[in-house]
Amino acid sequence: MRHIVDEILWGIWNELEVEADQSTEASYRKLQARIAARAHKRRIVPLLPAQWLRIAAMFLLPLVSVAATYLYMSNRAPEMADMQLVECIVPNGEMRTITLPDSSKVQLNSGSTLIYPQHFGKTRDIYLNGEAYFSVARNEKSPFVVKTMDMEIEVLGTVFNVSAYTDSENSSATLETGKVNVRFKNQPDASVVLTPNEQVSYNRNSGLVNRQTVKVDNVLAWTKGSLIIQNQSIEEVVKIIERRYALKVYLNSNRYRDERVTMKFTAEKGVVDCMNVLQCLVPNLKYKIDDDKLYIY
Repeated sequence: MRHIVDEILWGIWNELEVEADQSTEASYRKLQARIAARAHKRRIVPLLPAQWLRIAAMFLLPLVSVAATYLYMSNRAPEMADMQLVECIVPNGEMRTITLPDSSKVQLNSGSTLIYPQHFGKTRDIYLNGEAYFSVARNEKSPFVVKTMDMEIEVLGTVFNVSAYTDSENSSATLETGKVNVRFKNQPDASVVLTPNEQVSYNRNSGLVNRQTVKVDNVLAWTKGSLIIQNQSIEEVVKIIERRYALKVYLNSNRYRDERVTMKFTAEKGVVDCMNVLQCLVPNLKYKIDDDKLYIY
């Protein structure tokens, strides 16, 4: 989970329009040394030469608590000084509801990370890896923007769901009420305005964008503890099981590569119930649970 947070923070740095001067070179050398010291523990995104001075104008000081990180800017960007970013990590097997500084409500699904400023300014930009259900406080003077690996979802005040796990090939935004504008990182000139009961999805492998009308209750079933899987591959089902039940799943056979699964579970059903149904749906599938490990073969 920690490397995902690093990737989000690098994304924040790259988006900031900050000019560096000669005084930032020392800061950059300190940053470089800190990255080198941590490189053996986590994946570090390499810097391009053109980025060095700009990224040197800011550096990350992680707190002892994983709940927050501080982003400090050089004197050339005083308006960004003392910006505090709150980091909310939801482990597998758990869900969490938080209130943002503007009183917006966010319900986070298992295995999700949300990063947001402790205090919003002219805009309300937050960064998500995972799945979240948003009820946004309306403020026409301050757009609310959810940024993920693939998408940016901009709203003024509305209720919607975003699913954007970095280990999934598909990201999606689903609108319950209001209106949202969805932009795609790899297609800067393309955008989709959703109306209620619509969903837009982006496939990271193919680059295809799909817009459709959906049953919102099914998309939001996770917020009530239910689990609905609709026409998904075994590989995607494995990731859902890992997050939902906090298990490490080992898929030991490629023979299920072409299988697509649709099934539904209520909140009280456990992993054994899930796997027994999966066995009925997929011919010859076998499984074994050993403590916090699930083997499918």
